[in-house]
Amino acid sequence: MMVAGIEVPVIGSDSIKWIDLTIPSSINHIDNGGFAPPTADSASATYVDGDDPFYLICRIHMAQSNEFPHNTGLRLSFSHPLSAFALVSAFPTKSHYLLYTITISGIAYFIKLSKDLTSIFSRDELIELDVRAYSNCNEPITCMAANLGCLLLGRNDGSVTCFQLGSLHKTAPGFVSELRDDSGVSLGRLWGFMSRGRGVGAVQDLIIKEILGKKVVFVLHHDGILRAWDLLSRNKILSHAMTVPTSLEGATSTRLWLGEFNSDSSIFPLAILYKSTLEVSMEVIYVYSLCCSTGERISLSVDSSVKNFPVDEGGCIDVKLTSDKIWILKDNGLAYHHLFNSSNMEEAHCYALQEEFIADQLFQSSEHTSDDLISIISSILSSGKDQIVPFVSSIFLRKILHPGVYHNKVLRSTFLDYSKHWTDNEFQSLTVDGLKKEILSLVEHESMAESPISIFQGWKNFCCRYFQYWCKKNAPYALIIQSTSGAVGLIRKHSVSLFRSLENTELLTDGLSEDLGDLASFGLDLFNDNSDREILFEVLRCVVNISQQLGKTASFVIYESFVGRQSISSEEIIPRLLKILGAGYGPSTRAGYLSGFGSDVALEREQRDHKNLRKFSVDMLLSLHDLCKKAASWRKILDVIESYLQFLVPKKFTQNSGAETLSCLNNSILVQASCQIAKVMFEYALDILLFVSYLVSIGGQTPFKRNLPLASLTFGSNIQINMVHDDITRIQVDLVPMIEEIISEWLIILVFCTTPSESPAIEDFSSQLSLLQIDNKINKRSWREKLGKCDFTLASLLLLNNQSSSGYERHLSLGCLLNPHEIITSVQKFASWIVWGNTGEVSSSFLRRSTELAIVLLRNGQYDAVEANARRERIFRSIQDTSGDWCLLQHLLGCCLVAQTQRGLHGVLKGRKVSEAVSCFFRAASGEGASQALQSLSDEAGLPYLGFNGHVSSAWKLHYYQWVMQLFEQYNVSEGACQFALAALEQVDDLGLGGDGFERDSSNESTTTIKGRLWANVFKFTLDLNLLNDAYCAIISNPDEESKYICLRRFVIVLYECGAIKILCNGQLPLIGLADKVERELAWKAERTDILAKPNPYKLLYAFEIHRHNWRKAASYMYLYSARLRTDTVQKEQQHMSITLQERLNALSAAVNALQLVHPAYVWIDPLPEGYSLRNEHYPHKKAKTTKLEYEIVLTSAEYQLSLANVKWTYSGIGKAPSDLVELLVLTNLYDTAFSVILKFWKDSELKRELEKIFSAIALKCCPSTVSSSRTRSHSLLLTSSKDEVVVHGSPGMEPTGEQTKANCHWETLEHYLVRIFCLEKYKNFHSRLPVIVAETLLRTDPHIELPLWLVKMFKENQRERPWGMTGPEPSPASLFRLYVDYGRYTEATNLFLEYVEAFASTRPVDIINRKRSSAVWFPYNTVERLWCQLEGLIKSGHMVDQSDKLKRLLYKSLLNHLKQVSSIERRWLFWIIFVFGFSLLTIWHNFTCFQLKVDSVDAGSSAG
Repeated sequence: MMVAGIEVPVIGSDSIKWIDLTIPSSINHIDNGGFAPPTADSASATYVDGDDPFYLICRIHMAQSNEFPHNTGLRLSFSHPLSAFALVSAFPTKSHYLLYTITISGIAYFIKLSKDLTSIFSRDELIELDVRAYSNCNEPITCMAANLGCLLLGRNDGSVTCFQLGSLHKTAPGFVSELRDDSGVSLGRLWGFMSRGRGVGAVQDLIIKEILGKKVVFVLHHDGILRAWDLLSRNKILSHAMTVPTSLEGATSTRLWLGEFNSDSSIFPLAILYKSTLEVSMEVIYVYSLCCSTGERISLSVDSSVKNFPVDEGGCIDVKLTSDKIWILKDNGLAYHHLFNSSNMEEAHCYALQEEFIADQLFQSSEHTSDDLISIISSILSSGKDQIVPFVSSIFLRKILHPGVYHNKVLRSTFLDYSKHWTDNEFQSLTVDGLKKEILSLVEHESMAESPISIFQGWKNFCCRYFQYWCKKNAPYALIIQSTSGAVGLIRKHSVSLFRSLENTELLTDGLSEDLGDLASFGLDLFNDNSDREILFEVLRCVVNISQQLGKTASFVIYESFVGRQSISSEEIIPRLLKILGAGYGPSTRAGYLSGFGSDVALEREQRDHKNLRKFSVDMLLSLHDLCKKAASWRKILDVIESYLQFLVPKKFTQNSGAETLSCLNNSILVQASCQIAKVMFEYALDILLFVSYLVSIGGQTPFKRNLPLASLTFGSNIQINMVHDDITRIQVDLVPMIEEIISEWLIILVFCTTPSESPAIEDFSSQLSLLQIDNKINKRSWREKLGKCDFTLASLLLLNNQSSSGYERHLSLGCLLNPHEIITSVQKFASWIVWGNTGEVSSSFLRRSTELAIVLLRNGQYDAVEANARRERIFRSIQDTSGDWCLLQHLLGCCLVAQTQRGLHGVLKGRKVSEAVSCFFRAASGEGASQALQSLSDEAGLPYLGFNGHVSSAWKLHYYQWVMQLFEQYNVSEGACQFALAALEQVDDLGLGGDGFERDSSNESTTTIKGRLWANVFKFTLDLNLLNDAYCAIISNPDEESKYICLRRFVIVLYECGAIKILCNGQLPLIGLADKVERELAWKAERTDILAKPNPYKLLYAFEIHRHNWRKAASYMYLYSARLRTDTVQKEQQHMSITLQERLNALSAAVNALQLVHPAYVWIDPLPEGYSLRNEHYPHKKAKTTKLEYEIVLTSAEYQLSLANVKWTYSGIGKAPSDLVELLVLTNLYDTAFSVILKFWKDSELKRELEKIFSAIALKCCPSTVSSSRTRSHSLLLTSSKDEVVVHGSPGMEPTGEQTKANCHWETLEHYLVRIFCLEKYKNFHSRLPVIVAETLLRTDPHIELPLWLVKMFKENQRERPWGMTGPEPSPASLFRLYVDYGRYTEATNLFLEYVEAFASTRPVDIINRKRSSAVWFPYNTVERLWCQLEGLIKSGHMVDQSDKLKRLLYKSLLNHLKQVSSIERRWLFWIIFVFGFSLLTIWHNFTCFQLKVDSVDAGSSAG
């Protein structure tokens, strides 16, 4: 069977936008089946003629009917399962469409559909009909047919029921009629009034055919009788018993087809399918001639001539008849035969179905095994699994996502086998890269081991499942034959296809396998000599031998090396494939088999490979010897090969408008067919390349050095072909470049047709702008939405873009179909347009055409495609190009590489892209003819007109480098932008001051301005890269002062924001001439920055000035920092006040410390100069000494301590001593701070008063009667000032915990500070009455309080020497005695007096003589007198009589003993005074007489009161 063509996918349900509608039903049947044929997958097509013809395709699947014209589909869901019949036809006026269908339960539907097939025309036009209600007998329906306004139902009893559904109301007369062959009864009467008798078999098939203006119904019965009826008159016009073929025993007729009427012969071809199920199932199609004669009535007869067509392999799916051909669709292919050929031995012409192509792509065909793939890859890639596994996975992924192979329903079904579930939205949102990741993850997860063999087996299993689901989901349903154009189509379950004829090269390859040598029949009319044809035939046989030895997997590997992973270059693959041809697979392949399959399988495959290698070597030896015999020399052979190569070059067509030329075919068909043909041509060109390389390798010479370094190869077969050096040189110099040129041309077509388009990046501005749909071009917007989908390739994008740009945007429907040969012609024109453009001129440069296509791809965001195209050009083309095309390609490649950096690349990958882009732009600028070529690019390509007329290289390069710099800046790639900014600076230096013919642009910028702008850009880019040192170098290199200052300000801001400002303060950068500006910028930043920000700018200024040894300015900035803290924090909420106060305290301390480094004569803080930006009301307006800072430190410390106790206090100035502050500090137990404030702010008598107040306050806290009420009394101690507001908050330290515990704490505090102050000699002599104040406060508050021992000791032990009496400096025993008497502590007073009197009485004379100092003996007689009087008063009042009397007697006795020690005169006077005048006169006398006991003492005068 001769292969005549191949199936080409057109459109699949993946590309259809479905509109779902549910058909309501008002009829409910208990019996849901059995009355009509069961549901089965089926399809049909209806041709709708008109200005824009198209096919309406109807498919029944389960309970749904789908119609999809163009790119939209209507999915109708019925309540009951449908039978295997549906018809969609157009209304004569084309205003709407009609749908006839029936359910298996016998409910017929007549539905009017809208013109755009998106909805039901009208709810009123939806008719349901229960056909069972019109049948007296329950004869089931066996088949159905319909025509406009008529529904025919064939029944099991042989009758045909006619319903005028859609033309008459169901209650109207004549709505139902019957076509029935009853003996002796006229036909056409109503079936309800006629007798019934079974005279014929069940109806097998129905066809309604219009013959000479009349509708004729052909009925095929089960018993082989064919009848024809005039549908209008209901008269039978034919009844013929079709003879059952004798060769088919037990065969029955099952299907009927009727061909087109031949007006010349008045014959209809009629085909009947016979099936025999006895023993072996057989199917045969018999074709009869149905003769038609006209007259008053139509007369039909069946001619005796019969032709049969056995259906040998595969079941018959559908048959179509034309006037002279029969098309038979089987499971394994589509075949057609000529009906009226005199020879019965004519061989059928076969069209290969898509299943064969899918099997070939997924390694499921029998022509080669997938094991060849792993064998070749293992031999080529010797680096191990790190390269083999990704390479193998990339090949399989590319095959699965190949156009025509990929189908989302198939892939989702395959995913389900791996327990991977997707929702519709999730799956539709996946891009091509997303699909690859998901598939790869499933395969790697299934392949537990990471060895190449394990991964390979995982891919084999995945592809096997995918192929099975593909065949199931895309089963063929029906044929479409368009006799007017000769087009042939196929309706599948989820797709539609057309068939194309084979290209000449495909025919030639297939012809060689059939031993056909007529080269002229394949279009090869280049050879007039028969000997040349024989030579070519032998050459092609050798080429086929090499192709069969390596298998089709070799081309897959080479193609992957071109477009896929760069594991190995294409230049290295050819030598290694030749090594396989000579020595077989390498040891790594055997090792892989051994580890993956075991020793037995490895040995078996090794033996098989060795056997195949020996057979190939022998065959090639014989073929080459035969070739040498037929050709006189190798020169003639090479001439034939060179002539044949012209046959492989894409043909050139002159196309003034590519869109109009290519518009006659649906883009999908064109892309798919081009993909198939380009693949064949690419593989065949590779086979030719392998053949000539093989000749060189066995010719005894070193292989050509252009791209194939084969010098080290050795071959197992010692084939001598006696090729001279000139022949080898010719192959290397002439043939190999020519073959590579052909490979590159078909490769570019194949890549465009198979590579899915990229989805636009989110941040791509052009894509976002296109989404606004400003241009109102619906088609352009629709195809832009397809970007990133597997079925929308680069070729589709180029076609639609060309049609859109040329204004040819008419939608191409399936009604505009081409026959198989016209598809080939269109593909050739498309290939010519891709390679040569619209002109098709021989002189046209393919490199220039590649550039034009790259511009289109670049404009549509296809960056990866442009990069791949440019890299392939670098492989196949020499860079020695004088027209500038190479420079253009480098420029476009650079643009794409820059754009790719925005697609999620990071780290090393992004850096590599940037580096390559920089190299491309520099190469573009350095090539010959770059200036004119780059200026020729359109604005859409991304490079506007540069705007200069000079020819100086530096001039245009300056503009170009600046443009590239802006491009990198646009994509936020600072590395590349910085390099081109520096390159532009070099060009400015080369230009000098504008001489050498350089014409300035309209801006007329000076050299300084240009350099300033460029250095500013360098600064910006280096700063973005965090190259701080380089950024600073750019600043100091900037000759433009204004630009320099702006950069410096930005530098400071960025350093501050990124936390690197310290490099300005630690001397890391040389601030030569910029120190004042840096300081000014830091001060400017400090003024405009939040005071609590980190890092703090004032601290940076402090460090900056400290590093410059400017101590006083450093102190000034820290003092200003403190002032701002005081001002700004008051204006804000009081949050973290303690932290702020701590900062203020640290700032003041730092200022003081800085001033300590200044010479004492210059210790002050300077006021801010006029015009300085930093201003603060708390900052001094004139020189401030350190005393002011010390005052602020004390106050700030106090405020900080109070804030820690949750007490708020602020001060407005330091001129006034804060007396209320001391009370607040004492109240919160902050005694250290309180004493610091007192000692700092008060002097002399004011200091004494404040000390007395603080100790009195502390003493009050020690009194038990005041502890519990200390909170209440503390409020009374605090006065509110008009300036300094005092707010007291609760303090944890002030809460009463236990009376005794708290009292003990206060006693310890009082003792600590009183002893501490009193022990200081300075304050002891300054204010010695502090113990007296404390004791008096205690006794005044609580007269019954017991004074602590330590306090009493301070009164008694204050004297340095042993006291003589109760005299001495404060605090003295006399003071304590007085306090006791004043506050009614008579017992303690009496005991104290007795203690000192007894001590005086016990003094020995020797002690007086030996004393170091002279002193007087003195007692407080006035106080003693008051004590005496108080005791007498108590006795008289009757209060404490016994105790008072006892004390009085003790006092009397003590005084009496004391007086005995004085002289007798003194004693007499004393007794007389005591008994006569009392103690008062005694005291007066004592003070004003000379009765004293004088001693030699320096203190005698001061001690005697």
